[in-house]
Amino acid sequence: MGLGLATAFRTLTRFRVPGGDSKKESTSLFWFPAVGAFFASIDILLSLFPFPPMVFASLVMAFNAYATRGFHFDGLCDFADGFGGGYTKEETLSIMKDSHVGSFALIALSCALLVQFSTLSSLKEQWPVLLVVPMLSRTMQVVLAGFLPYAREGKGTAGNLVRQATWIHPVITLVQMGAVCYLLRSPAVLGSFLGAALVTLFLGNTSRKRIGGVTGDVLGATEVLSECFGYLFALAFSILFS
Repeated sequence: MGLGLATAFRTLTRFRVPGGDSKKESTSLFWFPAVGAFFASIDILLSLFPFPPMVFASLVMAFNAYATRGFHFDGLCDFADGFGGGYTKEETLSIMKDSHVGSFALIALSCALLVQFSTLSSLKEQWPVLLVVPMLSRTMQVVLAGFLPYAREGKGTAGNLVRQATWIHPVITLVQMGAVCYLLRSPAVLGSFLGAALVTLFLGNTSRKRIGGVTGDVLGATEVLSECFGYLFALAFSILFS
């Protein structure tokens, strides 16, 4: 399991943590929430500094983009271009593989950044949400990897992860997240779980119908949009039930 943690960090971040890689890439899926907890700890640490909320939100987003090499945002852009411009599976996959950035990508990325910035600015004082959402967003990647097939032919990191994944990976990570949310139970935390789950269900269903499964870009888009809707629903629930 320790090797899986090292592989998870190397897969989801730019950090070359010590330790050998696991023999099966899918072992790292069990540790995706732990990588989310690492990002959450940095977010909470930044919230302790006496920065204005907008500065706090900017620093969180900048660190997350740097630490992940921005590849989740890249996945969102490719996903938006592919599903926005393609009509068949072949067209969609071809567009997603193209390195050029289209209008759908720019619109999706702009909206995602605006939602994250505005919601984070309003959630600086709510450390349970700052802890849960980064963990949830990585957990939702495991959910799609475990329950949907890989849509492309050939190998690759995402292909190996998805092909090796089984139902046990999402079940265990969801149980972990359920325990965390229960311990931190509050309307905002419940809202974050609901928001992340709903957008993941939508993305998984859309991806299954269009391309027959998921790709690395779909998983990247899931991480970004799960964060967006996790923060958005957390903010909505905290206002509604305050």
